[in-house]
Amino acid sequence: MSDVRSEKTEVTLRSKTMHLDFAGSGEVERDGNAVRLTGLRLVAELPDAGGPEDGGTVVLEQAGDSAQVGGEVAVPLAAVVEQPGASVRLRTLEDVRWTAGAGGDLEPADDEVGFVLVEAPESTVLTVRGLALRTGSS
Repeated sequence: MSDVRSEKTEVTLRSKTMHLDFAGSGEVERDGNAVRLTGLRLVAELPDAGGPEDGGTVVLEQAGDSAQVGGEVAVPLAAVVEQPGASVRLRTLEDVRWTAGAGGDLEPADDEVGFVLVEAPESTVLTVRGLALRTGSS
């Protein structure tokens, strides 16, 4: 497994926008032009301004196998937002897509990724913008 990070990633949780530093692990495998992503798990700390919905963590986790779609790798992602007194599980409606950059880095093919409640897919709870994945050996 390699260390994976996405720094200064713009995130909107409910209606509050912030920049978070995600860190975690995953493996980017290349075979010619094909790219495969496995075991992706990223965690970021939410800022704590002292309010009832402040603080906690956001976990982004691969929820299935990656697929090669043209020059992009597509991955189903899930999210868990844990805050004082509550834990919310979210999913994307479509796979998240990246293009292969230098080394094992992946650049976002989508400007933003929306996460919804499974039981209420019409309402986006979490939006992540510019989720670039930077890799390094662990």
